[in-house]
Amino acid sequence: MKFNKKDILILVIPIIIIIISTPFLPDQIPMQWNYNGDVNWYLNKRLSFLLGFIPFIVYKSYKAKRGYK
Repeated sequence: MKFNKKDILILVIPIIIIIISTPFLPDQIPMQWNYNGDVNWYLNKRLSFLLGFIPFIVYKSYKAKRGYK
């Protein structure tokens, strides 16, 4: 997999935001609610850095679907 400058920015910027915001997050982050407004499951704040990879994954899958290099 070859990375260009745009790929690196799309990967690095969300990771930097997550690293900066992690100390300010609660220990458990609510991720899903039911119809009554109760939380179904939580995400540990130490795993929140994984959310930073979502924009990169979506971007790469979009490029692959469209045939861009």
